[in-house]
Amino acid sequence: MSLMLLGLDYELFFGQRTGSVEHCMLHPTEALVAALEAANTRHSPKITLFVDACYLLRLKQLERQHPELQLRRSAIQRQLNQLSRKGHSIQLHIHPHWLDSDYRDGSWITDTNRYRLHDLDAGERTRLIIESKQLLEECSEADVFAYRAGGWCLQPFDQIADALSDAGIWMDSTVYADGLSEDPLRWFDFRGAPDKPHWTFDTNPLKEDEQGRFVELPISQQQVSPLFFWRMAWLKKFGNADDIKPFGDGASMVAHSAYYLERLTRHSAGPASIDGIKGDLLEDAWQQHCSDNPAGYFNVMGHPKALTQRSITRLVEFLERHQDVELVGFEELEHLKPEQLNTPEMPQLVLNQLEEQPKVHQPLKRAFG
Repeated sequence: MSLMLLGLDYELFFGQRTGSVEHCMLHPTEALVAALEAANTRHSPKITLFVDACYLLRLKQLERQHPELQLRRSAIQRQLNQLSRKGHSIQLHIHPHWLDSDYRDGSWITDTNRYRLHDLDAGERTRLIIESKQLLEECSEADVFAYRAGGWCLQPFDQIADALSDAGIWMDSTVYADGLSEDPLRWFDFRGAPDKPHWTFDTNPLKEDEQGRFVELPISQQQVSPLFFWRMAWLKKFGNADDIKPFGDGASMVAHSAYYLERLTRHSAGPASIDGIKGDLLEDAWQQHCSDNPAGYFNVMGHPKALTQRSITRLVEFLERHQDVELVGFEELEHLKPEQLNTPEMPQLVLNQLEEQPKVHQPLKRAFG
């Protein structure tokens, strides 16, 4: 029996159009879960949602001025609770730019100047992470213990390690082999990561440390040729629009020009994903996983906002074809928990200490007020 994980970053878009909660989060997640429940598989497939908790905190902050935001937060929390009761996993994802973004005339005005968690000061980071985790645990039947960095912006990890540990987070699932982004806003460099199914680390996710506080469960890597991206462009222009149209109704941030040039001119390393047409490559990603890392978890990622009917179909076809592959949630990884951890009371103790300190950034103060 092989175990597969599907971790979906549950969020809006961050470009000029953020899209709607209904089309970016609720509807695609409903469609995916319904398809998995109807699939002819030996096991009951479970997914994991890495929920952008900072967005939920921002909704909570502004809902008195804008009652429609309270309705959206309630709808999100209702879906998360329902999924958790069914055995799906809820875990932590944070895009801190929401703290500085505003809601006007029915639309979000996004401010990505503080896109990375590292852009907050130490006290803000700790408070945001702890409050985010606690909010998600109100939506989950199980503990929240795993983290995925927004935009893969995990490094330098030593700047956020203590805040995550203080919140009771002990697992990360951001790294993928040979991952690299030279975009100044969304920089990361995962080259040199251990070639292992998972490993323990402390302040550097690329350096194994048996006494570390964290476990890295890397996303499975996938080599993609330039032909695929040319094919993707062709399908978007001439293909079956209904089949490949994403559920999401927003617009992504524009990437650094080098990102597009690299993918159109040479082979690139990326995370195994079911986003959009990348779902067509799921079988290839599986075969690469079986060759490179047969003892590890087949860890696939995606975003509800980027799912299509076609990508959901490809996932179901894969699971029906591979009856020996069980799709499980992150709760199945509890046995990987390191022995050297903070006590369960630590998050509240840290918050109490922070309450005694001045809150220097007004948007953050309002968000947690």
